[in-house]
Amino acid sequence: MKNVLRIIFTILFYVLIFPITVLIIVVGPLMSFTDLIDVFKYEAPRTVFPIPMIICFGFILFLSMQFEPLRWIYKKVPVLLPFLQMCFIMFLVLEIGVEFANLWADHGMIPRTAAIILSILTVVLGRAFLSYWYYKYPISFKVQKEK
Repeated sequence: MKNVLRIIFTILFYVLIFPITVLIIVVGPLMSFTDLIDVFKYEAPRTVFPIPMIICFGFILFLSMQFEPLRWIYKKVPVLLPFLQMCFIMFLVLEIGVEFANLWADHGMIPRTAAIILSILTVVLGRAFLSYWYYKYPISFKVQKEK
């Protein structure tokens, strides 16, 4: 009975939850980047993807890495995990940048220059974190380790 439930959960996960999560995590940074540019171009706030929802997608990625029945896709396609990690971090960082830009455009809480600097700073810090992370734990090492 336990194996049957595990199989049903795995099928539901890879048919319903995982494809939507991957689609949003991969396309999300592109949408967020265009939103960030549009906020400063049109001087109007943009609707952002809720950060708690992005964290939920990160939790779904975490589940897919931690449970053996869900981990098989990363064994079949070893570079998928680092790719999704990079997309997730950039999605989160860009959404925080859009939040800073919206503080200026929507509420007028900070000056435009500060909003631009904070937005650029969040993106630079996010990229620096990713550079450090993949310098310390190279993708090629992860791929060879899984084989």
